[in-house]
Amino acid sequence: MKKEATTEAKLTRRGFVTAAGALGALGLAGCAPQAAEKMADTGADAPAEPAAGESTPWNGVADEVTREITVQVPGKPTPDGAWHNTFNGGPLTAAEQHEALSSYDWRKNELTASQIAEDAKAMTDEEAEAILMNEPVITEDYVTSDGRTIPAVYIALRNRLLRVGQGVGCEIHGNAWDFLMQEFTEDEAAFYLKLPNFAYFTDKEAGEAEGMSAEDAGKICEDLSYRGLLNRVTRQGQKYYHVLAFAHGMLEFMMNRYEEEGFCDSVFGMLGADYGYQSRNQGSPMYFPIPANQEIVGDTQILPNHDWNEIIDRYDTLCVAPCQCRTFTPIRKGEKPGTLCDHPMETCVATGEQAQYYIENGIGRQITKDECREILQRGVDAGMVIEVMCTAECDVICQCHGDCCSILRGFISLDGDCENYHYMSHYELQVDHDQCIKCGSCAARCPLFTIEMTDDGPEIGNLCVRCGQCATVCPVGARKLFARPEAERFEMPENMVDDYHMKALERAKRGYINDFDPAKAKAKA
Repeated sequence: MKKEATTEAKLTRRGFVTAAGALGALGLAGCAPQAAEKMADTGADAPAEPAAGESTPWNGVADEVTREITVQVPGKPTPDGAWHNTFNGGPLTAAEQHEALSSYDWRKNELTASQIAEDAKAMTDEEAEAILMNEPVITEDYVTSDGRTIPAVYIALRNRLLRVGQGVGCEIHGNAWDFLMQEFTEDEAAFYLKLPNFAYFTDKEAGEAEGMSAEDAGKICEDLSYRGLLNRVTRQGQKYYHVLAFAHGMLEFMMNRYEEEGFCDSVFGMLGADYGYQSRNQGSPMYFPIPANQEIVGDTQILPNHDWNEIIDRYDTLCVAPCQCRTFTPIRKGEKPGTLCDHPMETCVATGEQAQYYIENGIGRQITKDECREILQRGVDAGMVIEVMCTAECDVICQCHGDCCSILRGFISLDGDCENYHYMSHYELQVDHDQCIKCGSCAARCPLFTIEMTDDGPEIGNLCVRCGQCATVCPVGARKLFARPEAERFEMPENMVDDYHMKALERAKRGYINDFDPAKAKAKA
């Protein structure tokens, strides 16, 4: 598959979230039931007008950001509050971080995300791969500050998960291993650590890695996969498995257990406070928005993997599951699922092999192509962002909104000030200002609350994800989505395993993978 080049992200020098606000930045601190209020103009410069005689594909200006509109969301500190203190970077470059793993403290880092990304370019894929594959051998148990003993195998297992996809965050705290100790026996954890990473494998290959028969290894893999701890696909009668990331992975595949007492707190308790920052500054998105429908696309043809009707057409197996965000967020607040907003609950569509896994594991129900279209159209009609997992296989299609989606809420908490916003979409929004009648329909519709009505008409803030919802309700067709130049589009991995690997390589280059070793921690103390 051809890899597409990406342009350097352009970020402000404003600081990022602190450890205290990291889970809020992740979007897990809570959901607002009402649309966000808008704050006044910050005075940012308006976009430059096209040069005289310049030809444009449409009679408008690319309004990716017309001015910086800060969104005030209920329950979120204002921009001058603690959530915008300096968060990551520092006197250490990515390479120096790797040389000082035992003493590296992410809280003292002061580099911006763009500086870390630029520094990471000096590291080759081969050097990053060596970091991923050089998992430390943990031989000592760890005693937490409250006197609990964490067996070495669970520390090694968390170091493994740190390497997969978006990882789990480097910051260590007393509950960092609770979920793993809850879900894996020590023997299962040791088994998991020997499985190939970033690859599909058979029971035979698992047995060879473990030094046991294919039959015995297959039984363990089957059990782990039905518990949401391994992925499982069947191709031409042969079962294959692969190691999972925290997200998209274990979190989503265990959604049928969210309502178990303490389960959500346990799984999220595994995350380090830097997880939210890392997952939003890693060079590629977890999901990316696609146009709400083809009619709002100004180009003659919609981009591949961006037409949800086409995605539905290519798969015979489809399923739908409840929205994870609108399920676990209320639970973590002591409320019932679906109580924090009035959007539909059954919105997460899985396709193909992922759909089959969802169905077999009882976390989704099989649907027809027609029912799938109805579900997605309902989401569009409800003003939701249609998002697709960042793979060419389009494993999952989500329907999200800024008042209840963890991913979008996380971006709102950062006012869009993170690198992944540059990679959120392959489209740009253009507005025909002469055609616009200033009716305000777009501002009322925007699921990120980032369009503000002014005397001059609607102005777009820095949270636009190019979902095109504003264009679906424009009565005069004054808003359209146009494809960005190919060189400016982010790389699209083939499948979930490829995406895990691509993100892990980039995180290794940026110094995000810092293993915990009890022996080194003891020596440092």
